[in-house]
Amino acid sequence: MSARSCLPSFALLCLAAACAGGCGKPNAYVAPPPPAVTVTRPVQRPVTEYLEFTGLAQPMETVEIRARVRGFLNERHFTEGADVKQGQLLFVIDEEPFRIQLKAAETHLQEAEAALRQAKVSKAREVAQAQVRLAESQLLLSQQEEQRISSLHQRQVATKSELDQAQATLKTRAAEVESARANLEQANATYDTTILTAEAHVETAKTAVEEARLNLGYCRMHAPIDGRISRVKFDIGNLVGDAGASVLATIVKASPIYAYATISEADALRVPALRLLGASEQDSSAAGANTPAAGIPVELGTAGHDDYPCTGVIDYTDPGFDPGTGTLRVRGVFANEDRQLVPGMFVRMRIAVAEVPDALLVPERALGLDQSGSYLLVVEADGTVSSRPVRTGVALGDLRVVTGKIGPADQIIVEGLLRARPGGRVVATPAEAPAPSAPATPAPAAAAE
Repeated sequence: MSARSCLPSFALLCLAAACAGGCGKPNAYVAPPPPAVTVTRPVQRPVTEYLEFTGLAQPMETVEIRARVRGFLNERHFTEGADVKQGQLLFVIDEEPFRIQLKAAETHLQEAEAALRQAKVSKAREVAQAQVRLAESQLLLSQQEEQRISSLHQRQVATKSELDQAQATLKTRAAEVESARANLEQANATYDTTILTAEAHVETAKTAVEEARLNLGYCRMHAPIDGRISRVKFDIGNLVGDAGASVLATIVKASPIYAYATISEADALRVPALRLLGASEQDSSAAGANTPAAGIPVELGTAGHDDYPCTGVIDYTDPGFDPGTGTLRVRGVFANEDRQLVPGMFVRMRIAVAEVPDALLVPERALGLDQSGSYLLVVEADGTVSSRPVRTGVALGDLRVVTGKIGPADQIIVEGLLRARPGGRVVATPAEAPAPSAPATPAPAAAAE
C-alpha cells in the first residue's frame, strides 16, 4: 500500500478518537483546602511601664597623684592596678635635700628669736629717760640760780654780766631738756620699731620652717581616697615635679559608681520628679559612703544582657534642658559592690513610670511589621483572617505588651503567618498555653510604632 493511500485512513482514525473524547466529563478547578495555622490568646496581667535610655558609667571620684615638690623618685609602695586604701603610702621622693632645707629654716628661726629677745632687753629707753631727768634737774638748778642772781642784781649786789651769764645758762639747760626729751621719744620709737621688726623676722622664719616642713611632707605621697590605682607613669629614679606638677598615677573610686545619661524633653515630662530633683543633701560622694543616696529608683543593665541586675537611684539632674539638643542630663548612683560596672562602660537604664494592671501580652513571633507599623493577624469567628494594627511596649521574656485593636479573647496567629492572608480562611489550631509567669526582669522595650 502506498503512503498516499494511507492518509485517508489515519484522518478517519483521528476523527473517531476526537468524537469519542468529546463524549466524556470535562476537567474542573478544585480549590486547595484552607491553610492550617496555630493560634493563641493574649495574656492579660499587670505590667510596669519603664522609661529606658542609655548611659555611661563614670567613677564617683578620680584623684591624680601629683609630685608637689621637685626631686628624684626613690620608692613605690603599691602594685599597679591594685586596690589602695585611704592613707596608704604610695610614693617617696628623695627627702635629704628637704631635711637640709628644714634644718636651715629652723636655724634662721632661732636667730630671729634671739634678735627679738635682744631687742626686748635693750636699755636705750632707760638711758634716754635718765638723760631727761638729768637735764630737767640742771634746768631747775639754772632757774634757781637765775632767780638768785636777778634778785641780787636788783639790789645792785650782782653785776649785769653775772645776770646775763645766769640767763644764758638757763636757756642752755632748757634746750638740753628739749633735746633729752626728743632723744627719749626717738628711743621709744626705735625700741618699738626694733621689736616689730624682730617679731616680723620671727614670723617670716616660722613661715619658712613651716614651708620646709610641708615640702618635706610632700616627699611622701599617700592615697587620699579608697580606690583602684592606675599604672605608674614615672619609674623609680626619675626626676619628678619638674616643669609643673607631675602626675605619677591616678586613683579611681568605682564603688559606688555613677552612670550619666541624657533623656529627651518628652521622656522627662513622663517623670515629673526628674524636673524637681537636685543634688541630694545626703550626697553619696561623702567619704566612706557605700550606699546610694535617696532619689528616684532606677535599674541598670549592661550591654549584651536582657536583665537589669543593678538597682540604684537618680540623685542629680542638671538645672535645665540643653537648648541645643533638647535633652536633660541625669545621674544615677549604684553601689557596685561586686565591681561588675567599670568606668567608661555603656549601660542601659530604666525608670518605672506607670503600672498597667491589665496589660495584654502576645508572643514576639506573632508580631508583623509593615510600612504602617506593627500588626497582628487574628482569626475571626468565621475562620477568616484580619490584620489588627497595634503599638508595642516592653517585653517580658518572649512576650511583648501591645495596645490597639486587640482584646483578650482574640485568637492571634503565632505559627503559619506566611500562609495566612487577610480576608482568607484558615484552619486554626490552639497553641500550648504560655508559662504562667514571666521572667522576673523585663527585657528592653521596642520602640513604639
